[in-house]
Amino acid sequence: MKWYNTLQFIMLCITLPIVAIDWQLGLWSTLAVSVATVVKIVAEKKVGNPSLDTPMRVTLLTVVVFWLCYVASVFYSQNVDRALTVVSRKAVMLIAPLCILLSDTSYLKRDHLRVMFYGLLVAIGGMFFYNLFTNTFEERNHTYVALYTLPTVGFIYSELTQRRGVMPLWQKLMLYASAVMTMVFIIYIDSRAGILCLYGVEVLCALHFAQKRGWRKGALLALLSVGLTFTAEKTLPNHNSRLPIASLASTQAVETDDGTVADTVATTEPAYGKYNDARMAINVTAVKTIADSPVFGYGVGDYDTVLTKRLGTEGYPSLEEQQLNAHNQYTETGLAIGIVGLAAMLWWLVMPLYVAWRRRAAFWPVLVLTFIVMFCLLFESMLERQMGMQFVSLLYALIVLMMVVDPGKTHTEYQPAEKKD
Repeated sequence: MKWYNTLQFIMLCITLPIVAIDWQLGLWSTLAVSVATVVKIVAEKKVGNPSLDTPMRVTLLTVVVFWLCYVASVFYSQNVDRALTVVSRKAVMLIAPLCILLSDTSYLKRDHLRVMFYGLLVAIGGMFFYNLFTNTFEERNHTYVALYTLPTVGFIYSELTQRRGVMPLWQKLMLYASAVMTMVFIIYIDSRAGILCLYGVEVLCALHFAQKRGWRKGALLALLSVGLTFTAEKTLPNHNSRLPIASLASTQAVETDDGTVADTVATTEPAYGKYNDARMAINVTAVKTIADSPVFGYGVGDYDTVLTKRLGTEGYPSLEEQQLNAHNQYTETGLAIGIVGLAAMLWWLVMPLYVAWRRRAAFWPVLVLTFIVMFCLLFESMLERQMGMQFVSLLYALIVLMMVVDPGKTHTEYQPAEKKD
């Protein structure tokens, strides 16, 4: 492998785990990927990636369209300074897709991608043991850590099922231990989205296993994995379960006739109008707000202010005072850039899955990774923060590369023309 290919590969390898560990270091590492890509383009004297076909290029370009929707919203935002700040921060989403789009990645093979995910697994292991020994699980950004960790669950399953015959015993034991570690990590960070998504990934793995090995073995895998996770979620010490969701009833203290305060009693008055969960109240309000300006939204500079005021109008003064965001990327995007921008985002997220399904090209890993990202976006506005947008953007660039190294039935892999004497 030529030196400039090696440089780009190394930067891609270290950026995925670094983003998971610390988004600020991840930002510098992401910028280093762009520098390595420019060096590669200059050294090769060639721009473009011939190993991509039209659907793959469209998938990567959709990220640019999504970002341009935010750029356009600056022109109808009243708070222009804030709008420009948000747009400039979101530009980091463009780096990974453009690096794959503009540079020849035909040197990357399946084993190169495996190395990248092993790097992520090592980073997750380091984060787990650091938090375990320092007892700082509660200080983590719950759903974001789940987003970083869950892809390794699918990767571990893939390694154990596809490479089991050629894998030494120590590696098998390491992967089994890693599977338990990732499950415990997600449980201890108390991410409801993470735990629910973990169940979903386990079911998808069981369905894939059933397809390959028979329905009985698939059902057994589902029973074991889901049962183990459920048991651990309910029994692990020093862990406050956030599932199942608490009852809608709240409690209040009652003063008796003699002036003493009795034990709290259940009431039927919920915490947020009809909802006991702040996120549900916020998102219902956000949907109502989107309906008032559905096509282009309220602009990236103003939408959060509009939502905050609407929360007060709807009778949630505490939420108005906290100035919370929607905690849901879909409603957040709809508020900022409307249905047009939301359609661009959904196209970006779903297009790889559609292409993989049509070609049977790496369909199962693409399905799992797409499910993880789209599910986690339901619970956090991840594309509004650097720690989310960097990881998702890079992960989707890797999804496209997965389809390149596993071209499926209809994709013709790029072959350079032979030189004539």
